[in-house]
Amino acid sequence: MWLLFFKKSPKKETLEDGMLLSAYRQTADPSLVGTLFERYALQIYSICKGYMKDEDAAQDACMEMYEYLLGELKKYEVENFRNWLGRATKNFCLMRIRKTAAESKKATLFKEEQKPFMENEEDFHLDDDNGGISEGSLHEALINLNEKQRNCIELFFLKKMSYDEVMNATGYSMNEVKSYIQNGKRNLRLILEKKK
Repeated sequence: MWLLFFKKSPKKETLEDGMLLSAYRQTADPSLVGTLFERYALQIYSICKGYMKDEDAAQDACMEMYEYLLGELKKYEVENFRNWLGRATKNFCLMRIRKTAAESKKATLFKEEQKPFMENEEDFHLDDDNGGISEGSLHEALINLNEKQRNCIELFFLKKMSYDEVMNATGYSMNEVKSYIQNGKRNLRLILEKKK
């Protein structure tokens, strides 16, 4: 079980919470926090499980809580460890949930930004069958874009680079890359529509 990670020390187990905290602040010995963690591991896990709703996520949060305690207990002088630990665990879980939600939202937004460069893909094929646009026409239209838009369009759509890769290749900011691609798409569509 994941709790076996912490080794028991009979001598430290008999020390009161306050003595262990005081000794940790003086020595920064992580085994002292390990003793406290082990002592309250079920409480920590119960709180994590209540917030995380998933056993694996709760176990991960519980293990991360140990690392969190190592840092937090250096910053604060805690009088009632058990009460403080309950609040600290709750806050840690809420921070972790917010971070996970923010990362999920960011991933969703990134996927939406990676949509094909033309809203109606059927209008833009690189072949002459079924009235599609020839590669020559597309190349000619690209030449009519300004240099920044053309570079970004070619890197993003033809070379299949990500926004970050285009940003690194060109030296433009993320906002500039997105703007050049968006405006380039619009201008490219207008140029191609005039040629029809």
